[in-house]
Amino acid sequence: MIEVVDGMAPGVRTLLLDRPAARNALTTAMADLLADAVTEAAADTDVRALVIATSGEDFGVGADRDEELDAAGRARRMRAFSRLHRAVTDAPKAVVAAVEGRCVAAAAELAAACDLRVGAQGSCFRFPGAEMGIPIGAARLIGVVGPAAAKDLVLTSRWIRAEEALRLGLLQRLVPRGGARKAAVEVAAQTARADPAIAAFLKRQLQAFCGDLERIETERRTLDAFFGPRGEQVP
Repeated sequence: MIEVVDGMAPGVRTLLLDRPAARNALTTAMADLLADAVTEAAADTDVRALVIATSGEDFGVGADRDEELDAAGRARRMRAFSRLHRAVTDAPKAVVAAVEGRCVAAAAELAAACDLRVGAQGSCFRFPGAEMGIPIGAARLIGVVGPAAAKDLVLTSRWIRAEEALRLGLLQRLVPRGGARKAAVEVAAQTARADPAIAAFLKRQLQAFCGDLERIETERRTLDAFFGPRGEQVP
């Protein structure tokens, strides 16, 4: 389900989510596998930048709704998603998302956790936590698009098309349909030329200046409290 691709550019590793038949819907196991792959790449000194991409037409439609879970299982899946997003945040090198098609819910959170996002024409985003009854989206979006736009996207759960995403800063590059992965590798290769120690320092410094880590930790504690000690949703 997770393919590791090296050699597309010096120092760049691509992690490819390969579940196109399910629109790359994320299961608990996939989230754990991808988090492990990000952590492994972060520790590999030969890897100086990461690309997260997907096969098929969509970056991802969120959590797999066909995964049969009880309350405790839903809580475990939320923790797996949080671990994945934190692994991307903590990676001491740039992580670039290559977004084609729909990028929704957990997939949109994953893209927002990346340092940079390259989107294809026709791609679109949605953060439906409020509509789904799950308090997610605010922590990362504030740092990406600012408070006012974050309120709009989180509270309305509306679709954001690629052109608007570029204008808001949710995307840093907009490329022709089908070209997101190639362009993301090119962007990652540019970051890979930086001194690794300086790149890691700058990434953490930028996060500190924006308050990202504090917001993310606050959201994690909120979700833990929301789902309760055994996974039951707490009103």
